[in-house]
Amino acid sequence: MKSALLGSVAALVLGCAVALAPGMAQAAPIVVNPGESIQAAVDAAAPGSTIFVMPGTYVETHGGFASVRITKSLKLIAKSKLPDLKVRIMPGPGQSSGILIEPENPGDPDVQRVTVQGFTVEGYSQNGIWTRYTERFKIIGNEFINCDHVGIFPTLSANGLVKKNLSYGALDAALWVEASENVRVIRNEFHTSPTGLEISVSKNIKAKKNHVHHNVVGVGLYHPNGASLPPLGDDGDWDIIGNYIHDNNFPNPVSGGLVGALPSGIGVLLLGVDRVDFRKNQILNNDFLGLAIVDFCLVAAGESFDCQISPPITDPAPDNNTLIRNEILGNGGNPPSGGFGPLASDVLVLGGTNNCGLKNEFDTIIGGLPPC
Repeated sequence: MKSALLGSVAALVLGCAVALAPGMAQAAPIVVNPGESIQAAVDAAAPGSTIFVMPGTYVETHGGFASVRITKSLKLIAKSKLPDLKVRIMPGPGQSSGILIEPENPGDPDVQRVTVQGFTVEGYSQNGIWTRYTERFKIIGNEFINCDHVGIFPTLSANGLVKKNLSYGALDAALWVEASENVRVIRNEFHTSPTGLEISVSKNIKAKKNHVHHNVVGVGLYHPNGASLPPLGDDGDWDIIGNYIHDNNFPNPVSGGLVGALPSGIGVLLLGVDRVDFRKNQILNNDFLGLAIVDFCLVAAGESFDCQISPPITDPAPDNNTLIRNEILGNGGNPPSGGFGPLASDVLVLGGTNNCGLKNEFDTIIGGLPPC
């Protein structure tokens, strides 16, 4: 019986080994050196491959919309040691975005499991990195510099991680999560942009322990009328936790549209959004407002955003938002000109229902914030 049992175990082990063998035979990593094409390596890689890119400056010459377009599962890893030793991607002919992750063809299944890590992406007229119809993505430890629309732009995507990146010098947002679900934005730094960290028309977003400073608006949580895509249907459930949001007094470099209408000096602007949970944030030294919870139609201006001319596509009132254990101090001391002075404060609540606070620290408040 003992020998029979041993024989059965041996057969089972052998069978498992045979079954696992194909998965164990993974392709060797691909290495890209200066003077070579990152896009060519991406195109040649089998799904699931890892591509290592060595330090240097890379300018692609293929003339596509993005310098690097990823349409399959893979890991694209820069062998950088930031901030000194960099793998820099810069625009080539006709390239307005740095890295684009999207399906090969419209209507194809979403791209799964892409990691982009360690790159410096600089000087694009549109986006630094842009995901479209992408799931289980990771954007980790990159720099996105002076990308004139958005530095980091997850759209129409789900189950993503944006962690330990630096993004600045955008002309819309350093990071914008739009029309996406289950995205975590953790330990990033965002500065010198109209909005540092922006979220719109999305579900189940968590922004935690980010450093947001020297923007026009530090954190912008915006109504769907201010976005470029329609609402998902039940937007909200956003957690803003443990972030350091300070000195967002950068003069607005944009004129026109909602971006150009943003007044400088706002730490957090919640504009007509529901079910946001603010916990344990430090919101300090913003010249106009620390944290504002505002009905979209009370502040919308201009023909494109006037609610009398263009009724909002969803309820404009901010409802069911909670503020718990936040430190909101030193705000409102130098509001912009143009009649903004009477609103300057640590906390401003204009419109909405069921918004509440508990154990927050602030000196000035306009509007009501009943206890939770």
